[in-house]
Amino acid sequence: MDEFILRTQSFQEIEGLSVIIQCHKEDPKLVTETYCELRMLGAEVIIVDDGQTMDFDESIDYHTYQPHMGYGYAIKEGIKKSSNQVICTIDGDGQHSVQDVCKMYTVFNLINDCKLLVGCRWNLNETPHRWIGRKCLNFLASCIAGHYLIDLNSGMRIFTKKEVIGYFPILCDTFSFTTSLTMSMVTDRHKIAWFPIDVKPRKYGKSHVKVVKDGLITLFYIVWIGLALRTRKIREWIRTLGQ
Repeated sequence: MDEFILRTQSFQEIEGLSVIIQCHKEDPKLVTETYCELRMLGAEVIIVDDGQTMDFDESIDYHTYQPHMGYGYAIKEGIKKSSNQVICTIDGDGQHSVQDVCKMYTVFNLINDCKLLVGCRWNLNETPHRWIGRKCLNFLASCIAGHYLIDLNSGMRIFTKKEVIGYFPILCDTFSFTTSLTMSMVTDRHKIAWFPIDVKPRKYGKSHVKVVKDGLITLFYIVWIGLALRTRKIREWIRTLGQ
């Protein structure tokens, strides 16, 4: 604990921030450590155990349900339960740090009228085919959105609750939640920004992402949300002609 206090002395408290930790078959001890560190800094922490897959200590306040509903569904549940208007999402696999949460919260508050701050994973270690696939999806999304998207689907991000709840009906319930959120916000011209974060090696378990299946779902949401929102005014005008 003394080591943690010394490590975080340079960071401001993060009161007014709700941090959502989505979990599915992760290490309860690792998630609990992150939970305690964030709570000591003043954040509201909402752990969502997707599918009731973990055994937490009774002292930890967490939300769970059955069956396994998906990454995006868990984050939506956390957003609904949050009491603050500024929300941060991090993964429960230990790849995101409390230090980066503090840094991003500071930067988010410094950017006037920022609605979404995405953690850009500059040191992400991935296989060549995943790197190529991710870069292709980023390029396609950038073309459709008309805005350069550095890291389309990073799980670490800070956003305003009011704007995101309005997109709930079209946000994906699985791993493409982050993609669908980014596409919705940038296509509707909300101010977004990027902040470099360090991604730690996974400490427990393995990734639940299925490259082909989830890649195709991501591609669908890029095209569907991007084109739907960009043509919304045209479709509204066409409907008025038929009245």
